[in-house]
Amino acid sequence: MATLLFSFEDLSSKDKAAKQAVRYFSRAGANVVQQDVPTTTKRSSGVTYRELQLTFADSQSVAFRIKQSGDIFQVLLNGKVLPIKNQDDHVKAIAEIVQAMDAGRSKFQKMLAAASVKPPAGIRTAAPKMEQALTEKRDSLKTAIAAVRAELSSLADALPVTA
Repeated sequence: MATLLFSFEDLSSKDKAAKQAVRYFSRAGANVVQQDVPTTTKRSSGVTYRELQLTFADSQSVAFRIKQSGDIFQVLLNGKVLPIKNQDDHVKAIAEIVQAMDAGRSKFQKMLAAASVKPPAGIRTAAPKMEQALTEKRDSLKTAIAAVRAELSSLADALPVTA
């Protein structure tokens, strides 16, 4: 039985238990690309907790809510609470979390693909100005071509006709 006990007061990504959790995830086949430990303490359902957030290579995220006693009180997978069967054995619990990530991967990827991102209000696209600039350039090229053709015809008229 492997249990992870986090240091509530000194919780950081350099915490021994946090490093061990990342190692267990790697062994289970889920590569952690980012760890984040917000400094704020939160309270929910009468429990004071801090979070350890892990982001994986496929953009899925897992958040461990850690009580003051140092044990995990809740697990969130992509922002939703994930009930864990093997609460006492963290290695099995992490394998269970990875299995849930694998099962929901296609749904999560579809959700990411469907999410539309709007640019901030202050940013405008260059398309209208680009279209106007290209139209002006096209018109100036048309007048330049017409001027060259007129000059060619005047030069052709000035040449003596030989028989």
